[in-house]
Amino acid sequence: MSKGIVVVCSGGNEGPEPHSIKNDAPWLITVVAGSVDRSFDVGVNLGNGMSLHGEALNQVAKPMSKMYPLLYSEAQRDCNYMVNHAVAQKIVVCDSEAPWFVDSILQAGAAGVVLDNKASDGYTVSLDDDNSGVVQMSARDGAVLRAYAASSSRSARASFSYHKTFLGYRPAPVVASFSSRGPSKHFPGVLKPDILAPGLNILAACPWTESKIGPFNILSGTSMAAPHSSGVAALIKSLHPDWSPAAVKSAMMTTAYVVNSTGGSVLDEKHGKADAYAMGAGHVNPTRAADPGLVYDLGVTDYAGYICWLLGDRGNKSLTCAKLPKVRDVELNYPTITVPLKPTAFMVNRTVTNVGPPSLTYVAKLDMPKSLTVRVTPNKLVFSKAREKKSSSGQFRAVQPDHTPGSQLSRDLALIKASHIQWNCELLDLP
Repeated sequence: MSKGIVVVCSGGNEGPEPHSIKNDAPWLITVVAGSVDRSFDVGVNLGNGMSLHGEALNQVAKPMSKMYPLLYSEAQRDCNYMVNHAVAQKIVVCDSEAPWFVDSILQAGAAGVVLDNKASDGYTVSLDDDNSGVVQMSARDGAVLRAYAASSSRSARASFSYHKTFLGYRPAPVVASFSSRGPSKHFPGVLKPDILAPGLNILAACPWTESKIGPFNILSGTSMAAPHSSGVAALIKSLHPDWSPAAVKSAMMTTAYVVNSTGGSVLDEKHGKADAYAMGAGHVNPTRAADPGLVYDLGVTDYAGYICWLLGDRGNKSLTCAKLPKVRDVELNYPTITVPLKPTAFMVNRTVTNVGPPSLTYVAKLDMPKSLTVRVTPNKLVFSKAREKKSSSGQFRAVQPDHTPGSQLSRDLALIKASHIQWNCELLDLP
């Protein structure tokens, strides 16, 4: 970072547990994973006329010619338990947490296998490189299938119809269940993660000879999301080689979108509204990030001062904290803000740099919950030249300070002009 290199890191795959975010230092771009609008669609057709949504990487050209009995045990849901049963000419429904015996089930003559997600995964389906005849299913659809199999007992039947790759699947993006969540354990005053990017079922070059679909594979993880964001950062840097790493990060965060393909809010793995601890500023938008209008910049001295404030001389042996200003987390010129919500006013200052055309005016537009009042001063920033800096302050006050301890409120601050809208998704912690 001190050499002008933008450092992009994956946020970890320990979600959806809170405080699981990794690589959370404020000088890093911390990326988490979401879905894309692509589905490797398989219809799971039930004997009662219902059709459920499944997915499979390895698909056959023709649908099943008939329906097969379903084999399912509520008492023993693991796939290894099913190996010991008569599975020939049946579709076996078993638990995706233990799919290691799937090949054995198919070799024993099963017509197919359905792997349903655990409840905590919700709608997230991380596809595996399974043999044809294996269909993976979300927890929601899996619950419907299991209920049908249990209630209909011996008469329960199903078949698969393969629809190959389907584009335009909605809603998208959705935060993946495995994607790690904030807040940061080490830097709680800095909102992490920073950005959401494609990381679920991503096509990737695959050198492994055991891949069943050739030299490519479909992989999931924040390690798939980080390269997407790295590419965006590289494109921005190529357009603006004089920008600092902080400016590049600011451009990506302030232009991120928080609306999905249906026009609603970006959702989490349970299809609830994703908060800032799940998606950061929102989903990266490469086109808008190239021309953000304003950036929140930071330098080496700012980060060094923050380390000294947080950890003192033990934070970094190369720093002499006695010679550096102490920079509190709230004083970092970060694109997002985390403040304690109290009935007394809390002030936050930010400085923006104009990286757009010389003569521009920005107006602060606030959309606040009734329990919070925010005043931005000044609420209008007038720029007369490129690279000009302007500062503003935000005053935060809780109108109803008797909320449950530990709860959060999110807010958006929009800086608007004719061709730019910057959204800074900010999280506020209630005492």
